[in-house]
Amino acid sequence: MRSATLPGCFVAGNFNSKEDKSMSSICGIYSYNGGTDTKEAGAGMMRALDIYQADVVGVWQQERVFLGCHHRQITPESVREALPYHDESYGLTITADAIIDNREELGANLRVHNSQWDSVTDSWLILQAYRKWGAACAEHLVGDFAFAIWDEKNHELFCAVDHTGTRSFYYCWSQGCFAFSTLIGPLFMLPEIARKRNETWIADFLAMPSVTHQLDPELTPFEDVYLLPAGHLLRVRRDGVEKRVYWSAMSEPLIKLKSDWEYEEAFREVLGEAVRCRLRSRRPVGVMMSGGLDSTTVACLAARELAARGQRLTAFTSVPMAGYRNWLRSSRLADESEYVEAVREHAGNLDVVYCRAEGRHPLSDTGRLMAMLEQPYKIFENLFWLDDILEAARERQIGVMLDGGAGNRTISWGIPLPCLLYTLRKGRLGRFAKEFWATTGGEHRWRSMLFFLLINMLPYDLQKMYYQYREPGKFKISQALTPINPDFARRMHVDERFRRFHFDPFFIGSGDSRSQRREELQVDYFSQVGPITTKHGLAYGLVQRDPTMDKRVIEFCIRVPDEQYVRNGQCRLLVRRAMAGLLPDKVRLNTRVRGEQGADLSQRLQPYWPSLRAEIGEIGTLALEREYLDIPRIRSELDKIVTLGDNGPANPALRMLIRSLIFSRWLRSEGAG
Repeated sequence: MRSATLPGCFVAGNFNSKEDKSMSSICGIYSYNGGTDTKEAGAGMMRALDIYQADVVGVWQQERVFLGCHHRQITPESVREALPYHDESYGLTITADAIIDNREELGANLRVHNSQWDSVTDSWLILQAYRKWGAACAEHLVGDFAFAIWDEKNHELFCAVDHTGTRSFYYCWSQGCFAFSTLIGPLFMLPEIARKRNETWIADFLAMPSVTHQLDPELTPFEDVYLLPAGHLLRVRRDGVEKRVYWSAMSEPLIKLKSDWEYEEAFREVLGEAVRCRLRSRRPVGVMMSGGLDSTTVACLAARELAARGQRLTAFTSVPMAGYRNWLRSSRLADESEYVEAVREHAGNLDVVYCRAEGRHPLSDTGRLMAMLEQPYKIFENLFWLDDILEAARERQIGVMLDGGAGNRTISWGIPLPCLLYTLRKGRLGRFAKEFWATTGGEHRWRSMLFFLLINMLPYDLQKMYYQYREPGKFKISQALTPINPDFARRMHVDERFRRFHFDPFFIGSGDSRSQRREELQVDYFSQVGPITTKHGLAYGLVQRDPTMDKRVIEFCIRVPDEQYVRNGQCRLLVRRAMAGLLPDKVRLNTRVRGEQGADLSQRLQPYWPSLRAEIGEIGTLALEREYLDIPRIRSELDKIVTLGDNGPANPALRMLIRSLIFSRWLRSEGAG
């Protein structure tokens, strides 16, 4: 291994800060036709990254290539990082925003001698993996990473993001110049790149009733700026840019073990390792924890591991505002603190911080949040309290924040109806009959459930016709959530895009368990989550890490047979069995109630509704608002909501109005005339 004192590399700054202690942010330029002044443009990009502080700021430049890094030391090994890192012997230079989790496995494959191990950094491991496997190196890495390697001998810039796109990587190319950055803003330092709205992205954002921002995971709100999606790599040469997929979640072949106990043991091993490797932190570790299965499972495994080291874990839980008036049905719970307390008592070394986000509401801080995310957003129901949690974590000097956000798609998956549908399609009639009877409980509803299964075996267009006739409410709710101007939707061919991307705007095609799981773990989901967690972590000086989104966990969980997840009418069964004794039974066996995020949404808005209502009434004064938004419908729905009831979150029209206001504020922040 070569020294980190590098020819052609200098450290532009080196300082410690009590705030904004985050994972790295990176940028770079490859001017393959020599037309761009990389030194001047690179300096501008680095200045744009200065909004977040770092331990070490470094740049490297050689002829037509510029690489930069704002590095923050998170793991014990990261204190030895000097980024960008240049290996003169092999003509390789790397800049990286990375935490590598399979260090021991990589070390063995790369034959790193034990005497060297204490000085091995994650970026050096990535570079050696590139030397050994070339463009296939990303397939051998496990962790959260985005990096770029300049290969001088081959005149190639190699870029990759991790399997689930946990770290954002934006790029653009124009007139023989390629540039990349962790954030979008620095790319506008290049004279070739204009800050121009992307109307395709805008149409997706406004037309999709879900909280997803766009159909195509590469798109951003700005033309000529793209996101490198999860599990993708780029190779940039003089003759152009090549992009390809190196990983996607697949479901075959299924794992076949001999007993339930072996599945449970394998589950604990793979998830336990995913949690354990994410505890590498120079500062305290926290966890965002509700009272549900996923985050409490992560918390209990992390607490057990930290207890063995004599350390404590801090859990951050969002609870409703003071004076909240409950309006939910008995199966829903706004305040999950009784389940959180059960976990605290069970773990023994868990400290809980309850966060009420007092004085805040879904529209109280949109300007700062949009600037942080570099776009408008739809996750207003929970973004403000997630923001409150991260602020509390920063005050306690948390370095790594764990969560279980992907758990419903991985560790606690287990929905009876898709499993029944898959069993029926496979012709396993004996098992189908047994599970069908157990799921219905022998009640009279078996007829309606059987009819529902048969409907879902029809082609999508026939299902759509049926639901339009029998359950028009499904369509009304979806349409009520979308504020797009119909003329703009037609101009942007929204319906055609929905078909091309296989997007179901009415959420009627449930699919069987295999197809549903593949769909849930597609690149568009990961590429939606990654930029949000990257930027939120940068803003609050920590790194957010989700063990339930670990590549190894995904590959294990998606290959486990359905009967391990659903059996005898019981759902989410594997995690419940595997966590026996590790998770309190009050949480582990709870099938009675589920948490409801944002139940106090309208109650938080009520004191501010007159002024917000007036602001919504002003939407349409700008020409672009009239072009993009359905102004008559916005005003019609606004007239119906003079006052807000406590149960406002159940009203899709209110959510549509909030989305419209956030989008309007974004347009105005972008200088729309």
